[in-house]
Amino acid sequence: MRTERAAMPARLVLPRGVAELVGRVDVFDRHPGLQLDKLSPPGEQKAQRPAIDDVCAAARDEALLRDLSSRRTAVLDGLRARRLQATTAGPLTLHLARASGLENAGIHLHPVYGFVCLPGSGLKGMARAWAETVWLAGQEDPAAAWERIRAVFGWTPATDARKSWRPDGVQAPAGSRAGAVVFHDAWPTAWPRLEPDIVNNHHAQYYEGKGDPGDWEDPVPVYFLAVPAGATFDFAVSPRTPVDDAGARLAELALEWLRGALAHEGAGAKTNAGYGRFRLADVPDPPAAARRIGRHALTLATPAFLAGAQQQGGDCDLRPATLRGLLRWWWRTMHAAHLDRTALRKLETVVWGDAENGGALAVSVEGAVRPAIKPFDFKDGFRPKLEFARAHDLERPPSKATQGLFYAAYGMDEKAKGQVRRRHYAEPGARWTVTLKARKERLPDGDRRIEAAEILGQGEAALWLLCRYGGVGSKARKGFGSFADVEVAGVTAVDDCKRRAAAFRRTAGIAERSGAAAISSSLEDMLDLEVETLWKDRWFAIDQLGSAAQAFARKNAHRDDKAALGLPRKIHGPRDSPMPHQSRGKHRPPKRLSAGGHQRHAAPVHYHLSPRADGALTIRMTAFPSPALPDIDTSRRVLRDLRARLQTELMERKERRADRGVRAPKPDGVPPGPDTDTPAATSALPKSGERVDAVLLDEKTKKGGWKAKHEPSGLQGPIQNTADVPGDAAPGSRVGLVVASINPRAIAFRWPTARDDGSTGSGGRSRPGRGSRRPGRGRGG
Repeated sequence: MRTERAAMPARLVLPRGVAELVGRVDVFDRHPGLQLDKLSPPGEQKAQRPAIDDVCAAARDEALLRDLSSRRTAVLDGLRARRLQATTAGPLTLHLARASGLENAGIHLHPVYGFVCLPGSGLKGMARAWAETVWLAGQEDPAAAWERIRAVFGWTPATDARKSWRPDGVQAPAGSRAGAVVFHDAWPTAWPRLEPDIVNNHHAQYYEGKGDPGDWEDPVPVYFLAVPAGATFDFAVSPRTPVDDAGARLAELALEWLRGALAHEGAGAKTNAGYGRFRLADVPDPPAAARRIGRHALTLATPAFLAGAQQQGGDCDLRPATLRGLLRWWWRTMHAAHLDRTALRKLETVVWGDAENGGALAVSVEGAVRPAIKPFDFKDGFRPKLEFARAHDLERPPSKATQGLFYAAYGMDEKAKGQVRRRHYAEPGARWTVTLKARKERLPDGDRRIEAAEILGQGEAALWLLCRYGGVGSKARKGFGSFADVEVAGVTAVDDCKRRAAAFRRTAGIAERSGAAAISSSLEDMLDLEVETLWKDRWFAIDQLGSAAQAFARKNAHRDDKAALGLPRKIHGPRDSPMPHQSRGKHRPPKRLSAGGHQRHAAPVHYHLSPRADGALTIRMTAFPSPALPDIDTSRRVLRDLRARLQTELMERKERRADRGVRAPKPDGVPPGPDTDTPAATSALPKSGERVDAVLLDEKTKKGGWKAKHEPSGLQGPIQNTADVPGDAAPGSRVGLVVASINPRAIAFRWPTARDDGSTGSGGRSRPGRGSRRPGRGRGG
């Protein structure tokens, strides 16, 4: 039998004596550059996190930086430098591929002192790209403007001849010349803090051209180093000859171009994903005539489990890379049914880019209202904590069922090695400003161009879909992390997104379905449901939704077609371990969930909660049938059944709560007032042997027996003498039952018989309790 060889532990590739010497120096006293380049053990990307943490913890010397900055200022003043300060509006990373002990995780550190700085060579390239592709387009005399660009940056005949945007009639110059402006490294005004960052590739096989963008691949996390938002840098350009007045004027022009590039394009790596964006100090953003810009306010409608690499409260925020990935997913739903995987990837590259080409649409995010961050700490064993349950009026679940809220939030307070790892969540009401910036783009293999306005239209349609049906963060498909609806000009329904997508494909000239359509979620196959509730409490609404979804899943627990819900999947133990129901030997093994044979598939159902004008919530369900779950016909049938069951269940819950009245939610931690009761408060419990009104449930016991619910307490349980229940009994009927046993957490019933009250009703039936309705055609009306 073949066995896997254990991975060797990461270690320093240094002589033993040197390694021992290094080991005596605490990481907090090490030079950041040495720690990154020489003292980081090499290894695979997924094992690099500890080494990255050590680089982040390395020494910082603020006093040294202040002394160096004062000396640098004196030098720049002598060079007649033009300067500006700008602050990072989001994370910043650069030089990821530079040679170091870590793979694709480097960052540019000053070679002597070790703080992050931006190389002048990169800033010069940014400024030149802005000048040639944006500034030049707005000039009345393109030929004269091109000469000014040449003067600032210099030229060689070969490089000048390759510029496709060089104005017509302008000849390549003879000879070469250095530029008249020097771009200096940008230094931080305070020593920047480093932090680990992460990107998760969810469709590696698709991006490599080896498969479809289905939801069955395991995400591939990649860790790297970044500077968080809020770091200020000092930028400087100077004339090559300080006494040259013409050079000084060119330096002013170069600074203008640099300002535009920093504000609109970003510096460093991953700029299309929102990294490297800067806010200019006391200066408005320069105009960008060649760009189309859309800004939208995102408001968080339900609690969101947001996180970065650390998954702690400090990085519980909306990350631009996360938002961009979600927009890319929803954009794909507009096109997947019409294109094969090759054509889909080609069109996707135009908008979003790939490993070799930058996309035409950039996404950036800035916080408008900082989210309140709290730990998800509301469990008491398997039940909600009493104060939390009272504050949000949570109902107790049926016997052997999970609280609906915790069913929806599974894993957010998981136990690992005896410790509870609680995730943090952002509270509803947090707001961000998302900016979409589009430029015109040429198709990779032709002369056909797509205008910036059409590119922006694609991004805004994807944003509309995300804010109407999707969510952000962990458990986003369970109703967490929903955004309030956004307004997008020209988009008010899904059909508008479909029309906009079709027009985009025509403009791109990409033939529809040149082969089999890509296997991916598609608007053409989407099933949807919308239920308007009276509920304003987000926690209560998610609890009700989770209970309704769980009821359907439990009803189908032992059926093979439960795979249509994205389950079963191997979430515990090794991949080759049997599923729980396989080990019992009671059922056939489930069919494979994907073409790759993995027993993992993201749920095809998305739940979304959106507030209306009065604050009450609308619940939306969106489902995408998949041929991998386990086949397209089964997937459609089960998801339609789910939609019908959810509609019935939610409407019943809505009506039942309307009968009780809607109470305003109480904030977390506020003790319940005198009007507050819990579904199973001791004072509301009936006594054993007492007659009570109850509702027959659709859910049955494992042996197929009837179950019922006592609504005043919220307790549910079996009817012990289920054989005495009349054959015409129907779920939802109100009947009179006898309490067989009861405690604050459980109840059991008996169907009344002659021995309970001396009645000699036919067939063992007894008269239902007062105010009850006999199911079916019972005697006595």
